[in-house]
Amino acid sequence: MIYIREARRLQGAYVMTELDCKGKRSPADPVALASFGLDSHAVRYFVTARGFLERDGVIWNVPPRPYGVSYRSLVPKKEECPNLLVPVCLSATHAAHGSIRMEPVFMQLGQAAAMAAGIAIRQGVDVQSVPYAPVRDLLKAANLPVEWTAAPKKK
Repeated sequence: MIYIREARRLQGAYVMTELDCKGKRSPADPVALASFGLDSHAVRYFVTARGFLERDGVIWNVPPRPYGVSYRSLVPKKEECPNLLVPVCLSATHAAHGSIRMEPVFMQLGQAAAMAAGIAIRQGVDVQSVPYAPVRDLLKAANLPVEWTAAPKKK
């Protein structure tokens, strides 16, 4: 089919949800920031009893601020599949994936995955055992944001 936005997604140690996107929950291990609206096209069209065409499944909610995407959403549960990093088909609900799916976010998630893989190789551990702090520090050293800090208001 043309324009399949998403297909299978990982179900990892942390599932990104609408709560994360709307700032009601924050992962302790963000490796990228996302901010695009929670976006889903119509799932189906139907005609109402009164003869009007309606769309079902449309979502458009803009997050109140950029939010962090969890490192744990990039890795499967260790007991299911060790040593796999999944930066695009990450562990996220349909609604959250609609927001996270922007190319700049995917690029930073890919960078975070590469950095974590390097740490795992150097330390001789699987990616599920990579400590968050070194990944965060490498991302910050590369000037890649992992936490949202609002700019000071101009007077």
